[in-house]
Amino acid sequence: MRNIITVITDMIFTRRCPGCGEPVDIFADSDICPSCLPGFRDISDKMFYVSDIRCLKAVYSFSGPARHGLHRFKFRGDGSAGIFFADRIAEMIRNEKYFDKNCVLVPIPGNIEKTDREYVQAVFLAKRRARKLHIGYVGDAMRKKKSVISQTKCRTLLARRENIANAFILNKRSASKLCGKKVIIIDDISTTGSTISSAARTLKKANPAEIYAACAARTPTHKDIGKKYIVRCPDNMKTLLVVAKGNSDS
Repeated sequence: MRNIITVITDMIFTRRCPGCGEPVDIFADSDICPSCLPGFRDISDKMFYVSDIRCLKAVYSFSGPARHGLHRFKFRGDGSAGIFFADRIAEMIRNEKYFDKNCVLVPIPGNIEKTDREYVQAVFLAKRRARKLHIGYVGDAMRKKKSVISQTKCRTLLARRENIANAFILNKRSASKLCGKKVIIIDDISTTGSTISSAARTLKKANPAEIYAACAARTPTHKDIGKKYIVRCPDNMKTLLVVAKGNSDS
């Protein structure tokens, strides 16, 4: 049952579904409306291995209403959807075995020539998660030293890797805040893990103890039959093909 403070807040500020954006009954137990709820595919129990980090975790599959909600947050500035996804990621991180007070959140920065929409978005998500988890936050740990095209326009794994390769530069003034810490890279959506891998290689120069990554959603890598997921390793295509043929659940 939802607490009285939350109900009163929802009476003042209309509670909306993070998927479709429609109003939700203030007394409902879920933030998601009944129509969208079945479409939110929770994959937070899956562990995705990406080069240069210990592991990547995502809350939802980037499909259906979760996809619509993230697009609304990303392109239309829907703050309520952003808060929902930020809170879900905070809950996921809190339940991880590696989580402790030595963790620090670092957002993925956006393109240098744009209006900083992506950067503000990543900062919004990471800051809220840090507050919810009561851990450190370093928003200026790195920046992009070159402009890159949207990863969605890259049709192949190789194109994605080349597009984002050596794109980040470490902020030396902030490096000391990461030394010996468990760094958690924060992003909204992950597909191949190329962006996260590139960022991790940059952050390693600050000598963190470990590097992890967390995002709101992970793009399905094949037709999702029986809730099976493919682990993708951007730096090892041979491993990827073996896993794909084996229909691994890991």
